[in-house]
Amino acid sequence: MPSWSRSWGCGCCMRALETRASPGHTPGCVTFVLNDHSMAFTGDALLIRGCGRTDFQQGCAKTLYHSVHEKIFTLPGNCLIYPAHDYHGLTVSTVEEERTLNPRLTLSCEEFVKVMDKLNLPKPQQIDFAVPANMRCGIQTPPS
Repeated sequence: MPSWSRSWGCGCCMRALETRASPGHTPGCVTFVLNDHSMAFTGDALLIRGCGRTDFQQGCAKTLYHSVHEKIFTLPGNCLIYPAHDYHGLTVSTVEEERTLNPRLTLSCEEFVKVMDKLNLPKPQQIDFAVPANMRCGIQTPPS
């Protein structure tokens, strides 16, 4: 059951977005799914052949694994996946492609957690600025 939905369109082509909680990258991550399950906007939870990192902003690899497998990979295989961003210029994938080709999320949960724990990614350059802003919904404290 979606936690929230929004409808629009005329009577013959009514559309709605389901909001599915997909925490793990951060506790507040969500995935938006079109009511006919033809498209999902996965934010940073599921990327094309990857996933969001879980080593900051209260992330949790085990939670992310279960979110993707239970909230996204249960969609039809031909459902188009649109992540928040991609570092290689890719813009769309499908649930089936990610179920079968995603090098991290095809692992068992235990293996996935080990991989994520050993990524040792560098700290993002703007993290000390971005995280506090994210925690305040983007509202910046004016300089004094």
